Amino acid sequence: MTEGWFAHATPRADARMRVFLFPYAGGGGSLFRQWGRAFDADIDVLPVQLPGREGRLREPAIALLDRLADEVSEALLPLCDRPFVLFGWSMGARIAHAVARRCEATGRPPHLLIAAANSAPHLPYGRPRIHDLPGEEFWRGLADLGGTPGEALNDPGLRDLAGPMLRADFALVETAPISEPPSLACSVVAVAATADALVEVENVAAWQTATTGPFLLIRLAGGHFCLREDPSAAQAAVRQAIDWASRQTTDVAPRMRGMTLRDIADLMEF
Repeated sequence: MTEGWFAHATPRADARMRVFLFPYAGGGGSLFRQWGRAFDADIDVLPVQLPGREGRLREPAIALLDRLADEVSEALLPLCDRPFVLFGWSMGARIAHAVARRCEATGRPPHLLIAAANSAPHLPYGRPRIHDLPGEEFWRGLADLGGTPGEALNDPGLRDLAGPMLRADFALVETAPISEPPSLACSVVAVAATADALVEVENVAAWQTATTGPFLLIRLAGGHFCLREDPSAAQAAVRQAIDWASRQTTDVAPRMRGMTLRDIADLMEF
């Protein structure tokens, strides 16, 4: 494995499938530390460790989506020698989408992209930008989003340590280029948290137009940060998505050509 990129992995030489996991803004590979236990023994679970956090704290975080996706893809492609899945939550969904596009361009498309808690990539960023706000304004903007403990926001040492990474992550999210649909051909599952105060469910459902392949929307009880608060529910959604994608066959008409009876049945799964 490429050194540093895959933290807390559960490598299996005989795995039939690999699942790559991308965190939300400010998150690291430790979010997925226990995820390997939630999947079948023949599935590799590989959390992606981005620069600027945890074991890669000494490296500068990358604030440009295209540059980060290029580097992740270079590390990931040697491991794409069997069916693989890309899963991302919030910021991670945009990174996973950009990586999926690069994989398709090399002729090694993902088996499935799972995009959770983020608007479709053709939609503009819909919240006020905070990454370039000065000093206290940045930290107030971060507090307004919720999800960050107050003691962390108010600790000068943690601010100094995490500030550059958080600014880079939000710069990546807030300046990510729009991708005109359709931008993929692989199967896509979008996961919408039904009580998400930051992302509208219909904006998550709009991932349907991102692909010419099969599409499924899964609704997940909880808010924007339920990945951290209830990881078992997110794990169940990923397992459901993988099972659904495995039932798709090449003779199912792409969504752009009209819905089949099987499409309708699958959409009723949530």
